[in-house]
Amino acid sequence: MSQSDTDRWEARYRTGDAAYASRPSSFVMDWLARLPRGRALDVACGLGATAIALAEAGFQVEAIDIAPTALARAQEEAQRRGVTVDWRCADLADWRLPEARYDLIVNIHFVNRDLVAQFADALKPGGWLLFEQHLRWPQPVAGPGSPHFRLRPGELRHLLWQLDVVQYEEGLFPGAEADSRFALARAVARRSPAGADVK
Repeated sequence: MSQSDTDRWEARYRTGDAAYASRPSSFVMDWLARLPRGRALDVACGLGATAIALAEAGFQVEAIDIAPTALARAQEEAQRRGVTVDWRCADLADWRLPEARYDLIVNIHFVNRDLVAQFADALKPGGWLLFEQHLRWPQPVAGPGSPHFRLRPGELRHLLWQLDVVQYEEGLFPGAEADSRFALARAVARRSPAGADVK
């Protein structure tokens, strides 16, 4: 991202124009009980609600975002709730993920295709990925106005070709505001366990 992207996100968090980010992802919460605990990465964590929920559930969490204001508020909330998260301020356009480090990667409402290409190697064998992103849709829906920040139909499945896709869905879901709807692509995927054949 450019400096203008950093400034744009900083402005949104400073003015309170990202209140939706103060709630953990319902998609992640629905899957939480089914996932083994371990080291988790929350990509573009925003105000850290999902990262904090993961920490409360017993994960060792690393969380990355470009906006210092969001991370400062996230750290305050984590301290208030008595959990520890490794908060990191970084531009994910320049980030290189370590290999075989994570048992879980969470990517909610953010897309960087070069970063997605690193997920398979960054997961430990048997590790999980939960991915949800806005989808291009023929009718007006809530979320990003620019198609640049939306996936094309079927694109997410293609992006995750190195992983075993356990669940995949595209469609309309309740938005952040009453009577609003998001068009989303959602995937649950897994790196093959050690010794297993990769699909």
